[in-house]
Amino acid sequence: MNTRLGLQDNVLATIGYIIPLIAIIAFFTEQENNFVRFHSLQSIFLSLIVTLLFSLFSGVFCFLSFIPNVGSMLSCICSIFLIPIALGILGIVIFLAVKAYNREHYKLPFIGDQVERIIYRY
Repeated sequence: MNTRLGLQDNVLATIGYIIPLIAIIAFFTEQENNFVRFHSLQSIFLSLIVTLLFSLFSGVFCFLSFIPNVGSMLSCICSIFLIPIALGILGIVIFLAVKAYNREHYKLPFIGDQVERIIYRY
């Protein structure tokens, strides 16, 4: 099924996971397509959570770096955790993009239920 943006709905939902700005545009332009709206809003929520998570980590690392002598060491040790977290998030985004491309209605735990309430409320 084609969307108002000229793409098939599964392609638009997939691109929305990869580029969150497209998800925002798709959410507001595709008023009748609940499949695209669901995946777009889930992508937006995921992006917001990831942004908040990385902002929190950045603040902690910045604070730790000011502790004399041990601060830089603690900051380096904590930054080691960022690589697996970033790879995990990348894996989740790829997984969700594949699910959207295959036209599957996959809900993330916690986020998916909230998104469904918002989408199907209107």
